Amino acid sequence: MNRLVEQLLCVARLDSVVLDVSAPVDLRQIAEEVVGSMAHLALASGRSIALTGSERPVLITGNAEAISDALRNLVENALAHTRPETEVIVEVSSGGALSVLDSGPGIPLNDRPRIFDRFWRGKGARSEGAGLGLAIVIEIVRAHGASIAVGDHIPCGARFDLRFRPA
Repeated sequence: MNRLVEQLLCVARLDSVVLDVSAPVDLRQIAEEVVGSMAHLALASGRSIALTGSERPVLITGNAEAISDALRNLVENALAHTRPETEVIVEVSSGGALSVLDSGPGIPLNDRPRIFDRFWRGKGARSEGAGLGLAIVIEIVRAHGASIAVGDHIPCGARFDLRFRPA
């Protein structure tokens, strides 16, 4: 219930306040903090989480708190949908991209156009979410003038790639 309230408040803020996306932000630091804060959730659910990619700061211009919220939502979804005893990977690239990869069932092609709609959940959705997480992600991506791509993680699973403009 707390998470639902947090997400509803986040959606309300995104609707009513112009997000300041003008500060220098280190994507590597944000990824480290989110992965560190989500490790207990991963372990408690029989999964693991890893941070890969650039080991140096990756600077962009944006809003660190909002990007952290977006990444947290993607990681929560990945942990909810990936198979037990597998790993969720958060990857930071030196070009200003964040990726989240899981080993779940993936996202069917015909569902992809709707996954960012508020309250939309795919058929047979297993998680207890309200369908707000990806709607929050897309609003944060848009506010940053960034892009998001949804694809397949081979051999199975989903891949989300967020691309920000370098600072």
